[in-house]
Amino acid sequence: MNRTEPASPDRRTQVRAILAGSVPNLVQWFNLYLYATFAPYFRTEFFDPASTDSLVYVYGLFALTFVVRPLGSWLFGRLADARGRQFALVAAVTLMSAGSVALALTPTVHAIGAWAAVILAVVSIVQGIATGGEYAAATVLLSESGTRGHRGFFASFQAATIVGGLVLAQTCLLVLLASSDRAEISEWGWRLAFVAGGAAGLASLWWARGLDRTQPAPRTPRAERESTLGALFRDHWRPLVWVFLLTAGGSAAFYTYTVTVPSIVRETFFAADGDRGELTATAVVLAAFVVLMVLQPIGGALSDRIGRKPLLIAFGALGISGTGALLVATTRVTSPPVVLVILMSAFVVLTCYLSVNGIAKAEVFPAHIRALGVGFGYAVANSLFGGTAPLIYHATSGHGSVDFIVYMTVLIAVTLCAALWMRGGSASALDAPNGSRNPNP
Repeated sequence: MNRTEPASPDRRTQVRAILAGSVPNLVQWFNLYLYATFAPYFRTEFFDPASTDSLVYVYGLFALTFVVRPLGSWLFGRLADARGRQFALVAAVTLMSAGSVALALTPTVHAIGAWAAVILAVVSIVQGIATGGEYAAATVLLSESGTRGHRGFFASFQAATIVGGLVLAQTCLLVLLASSDRAEISEWGWRLAFVAGGAAGLASLWWARGLDRTQPAPRTPRAERESTLGALFRDHWRPLVWVFLLTAGGSAAFYTYTVTVPSIVRETFFAADGDRGELTATAVVLAAFVVLMVLQPIGGALSDRIGRKPLLIAFGALGISGTGALLVATTRVTSPPVVLVILMSAFVVLTCYLSVNGIAKAEVFPAHIRALGVGFGYAVANSLFGGTAPLIYHATSGHGSVDFIVYMTVLIAVTLCAALWMRGGSASALDAPNGSRNPNP
């Protein structure tokens, strides 16, 4: 057999579909996680350096990006259902990248006073709208691009590139920590990171020129083509509620595991060994994120064999029992190998949700309203529980806080209940004729 034989057109089409959804998604989340990763450093450039609450304020504005996500999901969800998934995806990435460039150029509190915080708030709103729209476009694009029996694998690349954004952001921080110190990163290093984010956005837009941006939703009968919030609430409220409940604990766990916990690890190592400890902690977190990224396609492929439901139930059961232990352990352990094992164990649990939640949501809506349904249900729950998790942790003085652990346990239990609510079987709206009604929630 000739090993150099080119791939079949179908295989090339599938690869292009993965790249079309994954590359812009990677850039989008890279820009978002630059904010989350560098927030502890640039907080003194936007708020009074003497304030002990500056970290709470900066994470409060991070939470603001989630508050406006439902607006973005509505705007870009309708755009994706009407103009095509790729068109909406590129538009959202453009908006996000422009926000990063603006942030890199913003004067600090030392130059313009409180106006620096105002500009940061405006950029947060713009990027929140972009993220709210991008999530649904990427999720639906990858879910629809797969073939029956392989949709979980295809859709998991959306999750893999979300984590890829974390990997890139952590890499930027690691490079800066290796070449400078905490004070220099707080003064100018974070600006270089946001310039890199904006440049990556421009590069992804140039790359996307060669791809088909139309990709309209599959055709449906004219009577079913209405893609409005009214139609969503009227005709699809059951799957909408289910998506909301599934996202509640999953998104809270995701931002706790990938934003709050890495911050705790860095601070714990810094307290024990100064700048060298912080550099070590960042390297450990980066290694764990790479593992998390690689796990996503594995989880997606596994779900094609055993179903989405068993993995989501596993996440709920293990998340309830393990989140508190994770939060306590990372405030006390300073051994790099031990912390790496702790993080990887937590990320295996998180993969059970992260790798399949997108496809599970896409499978419960018909094509003509899929992007709006997935995006809006996700965005509302994420704005209430996901983006607020770092804020709530720090506002409650966090380290091992019993109140925060109880809060997380309740939210993950809600997601577990949603997973148990799922019906069995492999049928979904993605495989139904014309993308019509779905037999699941």
